[in-house]
This record gives sequence, structure tokens and C-alpha cells, in this order.
Amino acid sequence: MGLTKKKQRNTRITLEELEQMGEEEVREQLRNFLRDKRHLVVMDDVWSVDVWRQMHHIFSNGNNGSRILLTTRKIEVARHAEPWIPPHELQLLNDAQSLELFRRKAFPPNQDVPTGLEALAQKLAKRCGGLPLALVVLGGLLSRKDRSYDTWLRVARSMKWESSGDGQECLRILGLSYDDLPYPLKPCFLYIAAFPEDSTISASKLVRLWIAEGLIPQEQTQTMEDTARDWLDELVQRCMIQVVERSMAHGRVESIRIHDMLRDFGLSEARKDGFLHICSSDDKAVSDGISCHRAAFHSRINDEVAVFSPHLRTLLGFNLVLKDSTAAGKFLNGLNLVRVLELEGARDLKELPKQIGSMIHLRYLGLRNIGLKRLPSSIRHLLNLQTLDVRDTDIYWLPKSFWKIRTLRHVYINILAFLSAPISGDHNNLQTLQIANYVRNINVISLFSHILAIRFIKNWVTTPGFTEEAMDRTCGRMLGKSLGKAIEKMDSLVSLTLEFSLIPGGILFAHAPNLHHLRSLNLFGRLLLGPQQQLPNSNQFPPNLTKLILSYSEFEQDPMQVLENLPNLRLLALKRNAYVGRSMSCSSAGGFPRLRHLILTTLYYFRGVERGDWGDAQPHPLNHRLVHEIEYASRGIAARDHPSGAEADCYAS
Repeated sequence: MGLTKKKQRNTRITLEELEQMGEEEVREQLRNFLRDKRHLVVMDDVWSVDVWRQMHHIFSNGNNGSRILLTTRKIEVARHAEPWIPPHELQLLNDAQSLELFRRKAFPPNQDVPTGLEALAQKLAKRCGGLPLALVVLGGLLSRKDRSYDTWLRVARSMKWESSGDGQECLRILGLSYDDLPYPLKPCFLYIAAFPEDSTISASKLVRLWIAEGLIPQEQTQTMEDTARDWLDELVQRCMIQVVERSMAHGRVESIRIHDMLRDFGLSEARKDGFLHICSSDDKAVSDGISCHRAAFHSRINDEVAVFSPHLRTLLGFNLVLKDSTAAGKFLNGLNLVRVLELEGARDLKELPKQIGSMIHLRYLGLRNIGLKRLPSSIRHLLNLQTLDVRDTDIYWLPKSFWKIRTLRHVYINILAFLSAPISGDHNNLQTLQIANYVRNINVISLFSHILAIRFIKNWVTTPGFTEEAMDRTCGRMLGKSLGKAIEKMDSLVSLTLEFSLIPGGILFAHAPNLHHLRSLNLFGRLLLGPQQQLPNSNQFPPNLTKLILSYSEFEQDPMQVLENLPNLRLLALKRNAYVGRSMSCSSAGGFPRLRHLILTTLYYFRGVERGDWGDAQPHPLNHRLVHEIEYASRGIAARDHPSGAEADCYAS
């Protein structure tokens, strides 16, 4: 049984593998996955009958109780999917429902409408015509204003348009909310419309793009990234965008999406202002010349884009399918004024022209998940570059001269295959350095000692093939020495991830108390902590740590006795035999004073959490997510209910 489960786990398709499959292969994989399984499939926002025709044969006939839920705005799509049953048509909200939705968005939770504003609130809610989006956006607008009668009355008077019955009320309310945005925030909102419809947008990526575009001012009290995050939160509060995911540790927005009507409104305003142009596959604007400075290409791009639009400052490409000539990057020649070049997902792009070094104004170079194998050495001339993203590519080498660029803020790379020299000089602007997979040069850590202001470091790993214990320990000592020197000069780190086969824990924790800004620590590998394999005292951890993830640590003694004393910890995850004991206990009064999420997964020897005193002072609910993949029959998990009353969700597989 255990072997079968392991095989099943190892044959699961990753998201990256799925993205590289053709449509027919994806359909076949989905058909095989659903075969003989009872399932509920939700097909949301289907616009075309053809989509249903292409997909319906994948699903079973429903004899086993399976069901398909399809949502659409087109009645003919619903009728085609099920001709014999009338579709369920959603109705507009009535007055009471409208007022309740409006109240939830305009006021804090559990707060009723103030007595002096009741009549105005009813009037404003009624003006939205029962449309949920209009109510949400209007409520978001008023949530940012004073709760005074005069302020609300001015908003009500601005809505004195005649009801047309054609749905234009919603567009007018969207326009009202857009007009109310602070002036610097308007282009940030319009920029989101460049992304494809219904796409999930990384908040970090959006922040980097805003900064590269020059939309975010530099303030004395905080970084541009922090300012951009504040502005993103403002758009969320105003209900102009929707939050898809938040960080469990600190609640920060991780990804967003925008309602298609808000996106359409944003596109209309962007075209009107000459801010942005969207180029579809059949768009003739490229050959006619794009008048604005920003262009987003969805699915296809023309080789002559630089010929007809040499003034472009921004070129955004999404899911690009390139012809042979385009795959050589010829469409980039002549775009010497470009500041932002985003080509994520263009798997057909095989090379970049040497002329890319002429793009001296380039601040953002996004090449994630494309077919490149190397970067031209001319990138050393991009002296204004802030972001380089070549994750999920075959680019394993960077020219040494790349590190001479002083404006670098965010660098995402796969493997530094032949980097033999450390970074020279200081990089005080560098905030993010992510190295994925394996590095082949054992001296790579020494280059970090020259960086003074790195805030994020991802995925340091040992050379592949170092499987013998002696080699591992030699490698660990070398890395530990360089790591210690590096951390001494990295007191501004916010997030640190280490991936070694053996992590020099003693050296790490010797310097950890000085990392006052560190919030997130992810250790992926066996921690070398002496013969007892025991964690150091809690005072040897970063003092303000809020997120701790440990994988493959192989603790033999219960780590909870130490971890429960970390005063600011909000998320704790022990994964992949981080602990090889059979039970853990949380015994000290007041332990885990701020913990909100506890994740235990793939601890193969683990039986349960023993009852203990969680302490009295616990302001936040604790979300227990105990996930076990144990080869034996699933066992009960003994976990004491937290004083907050939060439930423990247990999963076994």
C-alpha cells in the first residue's frame, strides 16, 4: 500500500508540466483523472458555446452522481449545455438585500448604519439598481470617506442621473469611484487592465511593474515597495480590485484579480487618456502605429512593432505564440526607449538580440518561463535595470559584469552555473535575490557578503551529487563560513530561505539574533545542531520572526519546547520529517502567544500533539491544519482545543 501511495504521489502532474501541455493533452489528462470518480465540476463565466462543445465529452454522464455547474452571462450557452431544463437566472437584489450588501462594504463589520445616514444609505443603495458590483464599488468608495451627512449628501447629489434601465447605472458608479481616486492612484488602477481578463495577478509582480513605470514616488520614510503596497491596499479597500490570496503569516495581499466590468472600464479610460493599448491577434493597430507609450500583446506579437511604434516605453506580452522570425527576438530591435519588457510564458522565444544592450532605459526585464538558454553579455549596459526575472528558464549563467549594475532591486534567477567571482562593491538597492534549484559553484554564498541591503534571499542549495556524508559535511562547513560572513552584513533581511542538504545551524543561529528585521525564515534541509540535533534557545532566533517553515530538519527532540516561546510567531510549519519523533507537546503557560496557523505535514513517524496548557493570553484564533501522509491506517490526532474555540481540521491520506 505504501509503495502504491508513493507512486501516486510521484506521478502527480505539476502546474509547470500542465502549462507546457497542448490543449488535447490537457483534455486527455483531465478525462483520465475524472474517470470513475464522483465529482463536481464548476465551469465559471463561459462565454462561448464552442467552449462547452470542446469540454463536455471530458465529463462523465452523471450516472455516478457527478454534476457540472456552469455559469454564463449568455442565455444561449446555458440552453445549449442543457436543452431540457430551464437555466436558473439570477435576479437583481431587492431593496433589503441591496442595503445589506451596501452596509457591509461601507461600514466596518458588525456596525449598523448610523441613524443620521439611514435615509441616505437607502437612497444610495436603491440608486444601484440591485446590481451587486455597483453596490460593492459604491460601498467601497464611501468606506474611505467621512461618515458625515454632508459628505454622503454630496455623493448622492453626484448621482442625480436619470435611470435608463440599460445597466448604465453601474458604469456611472464605476466612473464615480474612479474619479474619486487620488490622482497618483489612477494610473496604477488603469495599469491592471493590461493583464488578460480573469487572470490572477501576483501582487509582488504588479508592485515591481508600477515602480519600473515610475508610478510610485520615493518617500523618505519607507521604500517604494512599501508605498506601492499601501496603494494596492487602498484599491482593495475601495473594492476596485479583489483579493485572491493573502499571506497567512502577516495578511499581506499575495495575489489579486479585477472584475471584468471594472477591467473594461479601465481599458476604456486607458484608451481615452492614451495610457495603454491592448493588441489582440487580429489587431491592425501595430501596422498603423500604436499612438500611446504602453502596449500589451495578448497571444501574438508583430515583427514590425518596433518599425511602426519605435516610441514604445512599455511592452507587455501575455501567453505569446511566436513565429520563427519572432522567436529570434527580432521584434525587439529598435525599441531603444523601452522601460518595461515583460514576456513571461513566451516559450517559443529562443534568444534575445545583442541589441538589447541598447535599451539603456530598461528598468524591468521579465523573461520567466520562456525558452531562453542564455542572456547576451550586452545586458551589462542596462545601467537602469531594477528587475530581472528569469525563473523557470534554462538560463544557468549570467555575465560577471551584470553585478556592476547598481540600480538592481529584484533579481530572480535559476542557477548561477559558472559564476566564479563574488559581487564587487555594494548593492544598497537590492531587496530581492531568489536563486531556484541548484547552484553549481560552491563559492556562490561568498558573493552575498558584499551585499548590504538584501531583504529577500531564496533557495540557496548545495551542488547536486554531494550524496556522501563526508562531502556533505565538507560542503556544509564551506557554506557555513561564507554564510556567517554574509549574514553579518545583512541586518536588513526581511525574508530568508536556505536550501542545503546540510544547513550549518550553529552558525546560522549564532548570527540570527542580530536579524531584527527578519520576519520569514524557511530552512529546507537537515540542520546541523550538534550531537543531540536540538534547537537552540528561543533567544537565539530572530527576535521579530512571524513565519517559520522547517523541512527535512530531522529533529529528534520535541521542537515545541523551544518554538512555543517565540513571541511574535504567527505561522509555524513543520514539513517532510522536520521532526522524526512520535509526539509533541505544548506545555508552558502563555506559549505561542500570537500563533494563528500550525501546519504539520508529511511527518511520517508522528502520532499527534499531546494535550497541554496553551496559555491564557491568546488574542487571535488558531487555525490547526494537521495534514498527514502516513502509510498505515489513519490515526486519530490528539490536539487540545485552543481557548479561542478554533477547530482542528485534520486530513489524512
